[in-house]
Amino acid sequence: MPHFAVISGGAEGAVYVRQLLRAARAGKLAVERIDVVDRDAGCAAAREFGAEPSVRLAVADWVDWLEPQLDVLPPGAQLVPYHWAPHLLLGWLGRQIARAGGSVVRGAPLAPRGLPFEATVAQGDRALSYAAWLCPPTCIEPALCPHTRGPKAWSLAADLERVNVPDAVDGRIVFRSLHFAYGVGTIPVAAILAARDAVLQGLSAGTRTYLVATSSHCHALATTLRVERGGPRAA
Repeated sequence: MPHFAVISGGAEGAVYVRQLLRAARAGKLAVERIDVVDRDAGCAAAREFGAEPSVRLAVADWVDWLEPQLDVLPPGAQLVPYHWAPHLLLGWLGRQIARAGGSVVRGAPLAPRGLPFEATVAQGDRALSYAAWLCPPTCIEPALCPHTRGPKAWSLAADLERVNVPDAVDGRIVFRSLHFAYGVGTIPVAAILAARDAVLQGLSAGTRTYLVATSSHCHALATTLRVERGGPRAA
């Protein structure tokens, strides 16, 4: 049965927990456990699901929780990212590289892609979207776009994985956040760990630059990361 880790117990995270439980009660999904990660012990999810036996609140910083937990979550576990947040997995990956003896700095800005929406967020990532409109967090990104009512003939995650776009990088890491059930998008934890392991293996090759993105079919946060050997080791 899937084990879920929901990032944020705020209003949006509570919606994701509610949807996962709805899917389970409808017989569409077997849920072993839902971990909700939030620094606020009195967050919306805690208030609404405090008596739900399958839901557990972890009061912690998001990256602080991910560091020890991702490696020990059971097979098939799914991460439910906050739909708009600092680039959480980028921060986690940077810490993992530092612990392995590497150093990490942000690389050159991503090349423009001519998408309907492109902007640089405060942390330096590029926010990218095929939508010039506001999409609901629980959109399942169906084959027919609910907004345009036409075929969805795009996948931003696939675009970012292609090697023919004009980015000066040695490799690409795209954490695909795709619809899992009842409007909840997830990233398989196994895929996150595999990406981390590939980067750590690449430390022996010397300095490498990666495009790192968390992306659905329609929206993404993306940046470049330069990774070198012999940097300061994380405490």
